[in-house]
This record gives sequence, structure tokens and C-alpha cells, in this order.
Amino acid sequence: MKRFSAKEEKKRIVAAVYDPTTMPGSTVGFENHLNYFHQYGRGLTPLLVRGLAAYLNSTLVDSFFRQFNGHTQVNATDLRNIKYPSRQQLEALGEKIGDQFPTQYELDQLIKEELLDMPEEEVEQLQVKDPIQAKQKIEEALGIIKDLGLERGQQNERSALTLLALLNLKPDTPWSEAENPLCGITPMMDFFRDFYGKGYKPNTRETVRRHSVHQFLEAGLLVANPDEPDRPVNSPKAVYQIEQGALELLRTYGTDEWDINLRTYLSSVETLKMRYAQEREMRRIPVTIAPGKSITLSPGGQNILIEQIITIFAPSYTPGGKVLYVGDTDNKFAYFDEEELAALGVSVELHGKMPDVILHHVERNWLVLVEAVTSHGPIDGKRKDELKRLFQHSHAGLVFVTAFLTRKAMVEYLKDISWETEVWIADAPTHLIHFNGERFLGPYGEKAD
Repeated sequence: MKRFSAKEEKKRIVAAVYDPTTMPGSTVGFENHLNYFHQYGRGLTPLLVRGLAAYLNSTLVDSFFRQFNGHTQVNATDLRNIKYPSRQQLEALGEKIGDQFPTQYELDQLIKEELLDMPEEEVEQLQVKDPIQAKQKIEEALGIIKDLGLERGQQNERSALTLLALLNLKPDTPWSEAENPLCGITPMMDFFRDFYGKGYKPNTRETVRRHSVHQFLEAGLLVANPDEPDRPVNSPKAVYQIEQGALELLRTYGTDEWDINLRTYLSSVETLKMRYAQEREMRRIPVTIAPGKSITLSPGGQNILIEQIITIFAPSYTPGGKVLYVGDTDNKFAYFDEEELAALGVSVELHGKMPDVILHHVERNWLVLVEAVTSHGPIDGKRKDELKRLFQHSHAGLVFVTAFLTRKAMVEYLKDISWETEVWIADAPTHLIHFNGERFLGPYGEKAD
């Protein structure tokens, strides 16, 4: 048995039979990268050794082994901790196998027939009714991901489970019955747990979104928010759906039609990706930053408010000023005048939590930091301190502004808004609300005008 396996290998445990009748020799040596089973220093009977090898190579053993061993090394202590069938059961299994070792599927079916004849009440207590079937379905999904040409970073169990959840494929559901329901990230993770026994912690939600779902979107495999295309990509209500052409392809997995359908799909997928990219681009919000200089923002959410900050607030309260930075939900640096900010003494930390918009009031030399509030909170005391630290070397005075779409939206956050900051409401654009202090709209730490 191999003592080491690569992370990319399908199985951790790989066992083989040494048969002296086919490989004769007066002396046999086993090198140090192998474990070997023996009985008091001697070999095992042919039936027992074949049954033992079959059991160790099964998907069942591999699945349970991974639950207590998280690395790629298989040592003797681990092997002693595995639960084994009786000698009689292993010999019966060895007799069924004979001299010709079966395929993985045939082997796993034999294990189910010979060793998993459990009473119904015990089956009901299992989190996954058939761990072998669950493992097989995950392996099939992994094979599909590879066939579709996704990168190595997506060739993992998390992405396989994500694909299965998006198709509503339980371990015992055939690929021909795959569906494409609307599905959010949290329901996907619930599916992992309920049907495959794979519990992911809530704080890994973003990992599923950024490192599995996002890549499926880029590959044209998914459509985001087909029920409401203008929904922000980072909305907690965001949902995803398998693209119809991909669904029709995946329903043929495991059939004679799979190879030719796969080639046809892959030849057309670039066209599909271009079509969806064009549709997303058409929905983007155009914003003019300066004469002859425009950007587009992803649709919906806070970007509707950001567009109004740039086109309404900035001309009114920073006349003749400059837009130096604009953030976007799918592109943190949608616009970034790094040179101008550097001239003001600001060196931006790429991982720092930037405000949504930065404006430079050139005439008064104010740096106006604006937070657009739709789903996240306003500039409270904590956020104000963060921004002060982030812009502590600025040669321009700092002004803090929280922007809301409506007065109703502001009411929810009134208790949190920091003193010595300003509030602007888009549906009453000619007014500012000043939260206490010795001056109205201006930086502190210098003499008031």
C-alpha cells in the first residue's frame, strides 16, 4: 500500500496484491514508501489478501479515512485505526473477485452487496444514506469540471458540490434528471450538508462564491440573477442558475452522446460567454467622471446612488473639484487617480477598506470621503477612525459624508452616524444634514471659516 499520495489523486488509499506465484523470487524486499500487511511476519491466504485489497481500495474506506486523516500520508497507525470486516467477510469478498480485479464501480457495488447489508433503522441514522454513492457522484462532477476545461483551482470537492447543488442532483439522482433551479450560496451550502454530509462553516460562504461560483459564471456555465438582472452581484439575495445549453449537455453525462455533445458545447461556449457579457455590459450604469472621461458601474445596488453622488452631489458641494476614486461592487477600483492622490500625500493600501467615492475640492483643498449606504452602514465612529488612519498623511483636510437614497433609508442608521460628519440624501439633493460640531461642511483640526 502506498504511504504517500498527491493532493490531486482521487484516492488516499491505494492497495495492491503481491502474488509470489506471478512474481517468483527467493527473497522479496519492500521499499520504505510502502506499507504492507502480514500475519506474524508471513503472507496472507489468496482469498483473504484479495478481499482485503478490495476493501482497502473501496470508495467507502477512502471516504471514512479522509474524515480522520487530513493529509496525504498514510501511516501504519492510521491503518490500525480503520475498522475492518471479519476474516470470513473478507474471504467471501475475495472469492467474489477472483483473479481479475474489478473496476472501481464494480468493486464498490460488491462492497455494498457484501458488507453494507445494514438494518433499515441503522441506515436511517446515517447522515448520508449511501456514502459510496455520494462519493461516486462527487467524482463524476469533478470529472465533468475537468472535461469542461476549468482551471485547477476549481478541480476540487467544493466546486463539485457546488455544481451538484446547482443541478439539484442528490447522490441517487441520475444525471438525466438534472434541473436548473434558482439557487443562492447559503442554500447551496445547505445542500452540501444535507445530501452529501459535507458541512462548511458559514464564514466560507464567500469562498464558495468567489472561488467556485464566480469561475462558473466566467466559463458561461451559470447565469447570475436571471429573475432580476439588475440585482447587485454582492446582494444577499443573489441567485444563480445553470445555463440552459449547459443543462442539456450535463443531462447526457454517462451516455454514448456525452463526448460528441461535449465537443459541440465547448465549440459554442465562447459565443455564449460573449452574449452574456454583452447583456451584462448593456445593463451597466454609465458615469462621466470628467469631460471626455467616463466609466461604467455594475447595475443595481449602491451604484445607483454612487452615480448620483458623482453627477449631483459633487458639482453642488465640490464645484470645480475632481473625482479621484470610485469603487464598484464587482471592481473595487472602478476609477482610481493614483497620481493625483499621491500628490495630496495619500498612498492607498490596496487591501484597505476604501470609501465608495473620493472627491477633491480643489479650491478649498478638501478631500471629501463619501460612503454610499444601501446595504452597508454609514460613517460611524469606528468607520471614521478607519478612514482617518487610511488618509492620515493627506495634505488636504478630510471631510466625511454619508449618502442615502431616501430619508426613509437614513432613519434606520440615525443612531449610528458619527458626530462631525455630513449626511446627503439623494431625493433632497440641495440640502445637507450636519451632525454637530463647530462648523458646517468642512474638515476639523483647522480654524473654522
